[in-house]
Order: sequence, then structure tokens, then C-alpha cells
Amino acid sequence: MNIKLFCEGIMLEPAAAQQLYAYRMEEVTYEAHKHHFYADYGSFFESVKQTTSYRQLLLYLFVRFGVDAYEEYRIRGISDEIYFDTFSDIHIWCTVCMSNYGEYGIEEYNWLQEHVQLRLFRLGRLQFQPIAFDRDLAVNDRKIAKNQIVFNIHIPSGEPLTTQGVERSFELARAFFRGISPVYVCHSWLLYPKLGEVLSAGSNILQFQKYFHIYEIDVESREAEQRIFNKVNANPSEYDEQTSLQRSAKAYLVAGHRLGSGYGILL
Repeated sequence: MNIKLFCEGIMLEPAAAQQLYAYRMEEVTYEAHKHHFYADYGSFFESVKQTTSYRQLLLYLFVRFGVDAYEEYRIRGISDEIYFDTFSDIHIWCTVCMSNYGEYGIEEYNWLQEHVQLRLFRLGRLQFQPIAFDRDLAVNDRKIAKNQIVFNIHIPSGEPLTTQGVERSFELARAFFRGISPVYVCHSWLLYPKLGEVLSAGSNILQFQKYFHIYEIDVESREAEQRIFNKVNANPSEYDEQTSLQRSAKAYLVAGHRLGSGYGILL
């Protein structure tokens, strides 16, 4: 694996790829960054953020880390499809960085460190992250114990969240994580129960909600606004209305309602 093949595999924007090809760093410097990252990623990020153009530096480093991770994928027998699908998040967050900051780079560094440390995988439409569950919970006469390994689900932006795509992801996850009891958890604005007052009954989001037992609600969360409008405003009347979802959500917020998030579990 090399930088060019990696960029092509994750379909990175051509301008961002050219920026990477032109980036110059001595190998000894890269190895020092890599050692720092794996030794203490918190300290590493604080150090990198003190440099000029740190977002561009982080894009370069995460791409290099991703390239280096290929060998471990190969050893574990994980397909190239899963490898490139998983690291396509770099493409997504690089594009977000350009939209938010006017440069190709990475700002979501805490999130992407899960990928390069092989603690998260994209399997079809969904991402799966094995974690220790944070509580004891009983659902439908079945008990989930605190610290039991469950699969935390994340929904990357991109193609529609269709039922067919979700079902395929669950099938892929059961095969990929074979030997581990398939218990899935998700914390997302997509699971906020009152979205039914904003969306049509047949929406993909509401169909996704049906998979889960919602065991906690966070009405203070502003994630929905961030995802729907790409920002959070104190005054919801200032939000854009370019899509039907934005129009419905804005009207709901202007009327004095909240769009929070939900915690769901699927056995």
C-alpha cells in the first residue's frame, strides 16, 4: 500500500490528494510522530495542534497511519473492501474540513484515531466499534451486564440509510465479529423519539429507529442541528432551508421544540 493507492481507494478529492503528494516530511520526523501517536495520542494531538497548518499535517499523518495499517489488515485477513470503506472516513472529514475551515485537512482527529488503531470498522452502510457497555440493563427479559462487549454503531454521512443497507451491515457484522454475541448499541440524533413529529412515516430514519429499544434520551443534545444544518445557532430562525428536512426541522425548532438524541440497543 502507498499514499497514491490509498487516496484512490478512499476516493479522496483530487485537490486534497495532490496536496498530499506534494507534502514533504523527512522519514525520521514521520517515525517520531508515529511513535508519539501510539505512545500517547492525547499528548500527540496537543503537540500537533501547536504547529502551523496542523489540519493539513494531520491529514498527511492520518493517511500515512492508514497506509501503515494495511499490513495489519492483511495479517488479519480483512478484505481490501473493508479496509478502504473504513478509511473512507478520512475522505468524509477532509471534505468537512474544507467546508468549515477552507482547507483540506483533518479536524476530527480524536474520532479518526479509532480507525488507525483498528478499533472501528465500516461494514457496508454502518460502522461498528466494539466497546464495553457502560451499565447493567434489562431488555425484553434479557440482561446486558456492565462491561459486556457490545458493538457501538455509527452512521457515516453519504448514501441513504435504507433498510436493505442496514440489514446487509448487520449480516456483515455477524460474520466479521463471529464468536461475539451480537448486541448493538447506538447513541445518535437519529434515535430521538420525537423525530416522528418532523419526518414522514416512511422515512429511512424512522425505519432505522424501529430496530432499537430506546433506553435513554438526551433532550439537551444539539447533534441533530449540527448534522442537519452543519452548525448550531442560538436562534433557529437563522438556519438555512435548502432541503425538506431542513425546512421541517427549522419549523419544529422555531415553534419552541427541541431535537435531542437517543440511546438505543438492539439484541
